[in-house]
Amino acid sequence: MSSLKMLACINAGLILLFGLTLALPEQEQPPQPDSTTSAGDDGPRGNCSCGGFPTATPNATQQPLLSQTPGLVVKCGDEGNNTCKNLCTALATATKAKGPEILCNRLNNCDELKLSAFYKICDGPWVYADMTAEEPLCCEDSKVKTCASTKTVNATQTVDANTPM
Repeated sequence: MSSLKMLACINAGLILLFGLTLALPEQEQPPQPDSTTSAGDDGPRGNCSCGGFPTATPNATQQPLLSQTPGLVVKCGDEGNNTCKNLCTALATATKAKGPEILCNRLNNCDELKLSAFYKICDGPWVYADMTAEEPLCCEDSKVKTCASTKTVNATQTVDANTPM
């Protein structure tokens, strides 16, 4: 694997949000309580979902390019938000090595995609998880390819490294 592809794999932390969860087959989940049910005095609960958008500021009606509901039921509120956000960012970190390949296989073709991680709980809106890919992802025919912007940056760095001071 070329160093450019390796760099893209390592630095695409957000893109990896979906790698592990997409690589695993969907398992039938037991029925989950919805946001209207409560367990004792714990208050309402609902599912945690992780999603990836092509921007850090999607509009309210925009749907994620990819999403996954890992089956975690959380309290609807600040505690649940923190738990869900931590899960989604942990999934992104844990799946760094295979994320780009899995995304390209799923998306088929994309150019200069910088995916941003989001999460949501209960029936709430998608919330930015403070995580956006450092490097863009480019795919052609379901295979990772080196993005034009990455080639330009690396060519400039090579020239600068060879320039005498």
